[in-house]
Amino acid sequence: MDFIKKHYEKVILSVVLLAVAVVVFLLTVEVGAVKAELAEQLEQKTVRKGTPVAALDLSTQKLVVARSSQPLKLSLDGPHNTFNPGTWEKAGDVLRRKQGKAGLAGLAITRIIPLNLVITYRGPVGVAENPRYQFAVAREFEKAPTKRQPVIASLTAGSKDAVLSLLEVRGPKEDPTELVCELVETRERFTLSRAKDFRKPLGYAADLRGDGRDYLARRVDDVLQLGGTTYKVVAIAKDELVVSAPNQVRTRFPVASAP
Repeated sequence: MDFIKKHYEKVILSVVLLAVAVVVFLLTVEVGAVKAELAEQLEQKTVRKGTPVAALDLSTQKLVVARSSQPLKLSLDGPHNTFNPGTWEKAGDVLRRKQGKAGLAGLAITRIIPLNLVITYRGPVGVAENPRYQFAVAREFEKAPTKRQPVIASLTAGSKDAVLSLLEVRGPKEDPTELVCELVETRERFTLSRAKDFRKPLGYAADLRGDGRDYLARRVDDVLQLGGTTYKVVAIAKDELVVSAPNQVRTRFPVASAP
């Protein structure tokens, strides 16, 4: 007891130090446990895999892209009447749509007719020593019917008129086998005989059909009554016809499309 009385401060200090050491040890153990728990929680949040995201359904978008890559085919022709006017006809007590297209849409080319410059050899006239040679010149392409009638030209070898030059007479003078001629305007050469004439197309006419009627030998500037509208023929070539509406809109009809 004397020892404790003499050294009680040291005993208390030793007990306090021991308690502090125990507390420090416990704190160290607790800190380690907390660190381990935090590390486990962090690993679970960053490593653990959740439910995978479902793939998006892009079928609609793919279909839209596929359609946009294909050109749109717009049918303005055919059996429908969205853009094709039609007429109606009455058969007894029944009203029905008339078969075939009406108006300008039903216009068809049935024939293209060449309008030629035609030169025909008629034969010699005059005295046998110095005969003249007759030719019939017809201008089928003229607008005025009176100008389409054949005109007789009488020429000697080496002479010419406004249309024709007679360059050479082959065979007997009184009955030649061939005559070499030339067009004055174009210098185009050709030969004539009694069996062979010269034809050069300088225009065209057309046989047409529309609204159930025929329009025969129509020429440039002729008019057509189709579906209650007046159309004008403004051009005819060997492979197409061009028609103008009252509003000046022009429509081309290729010959290849004619039935």
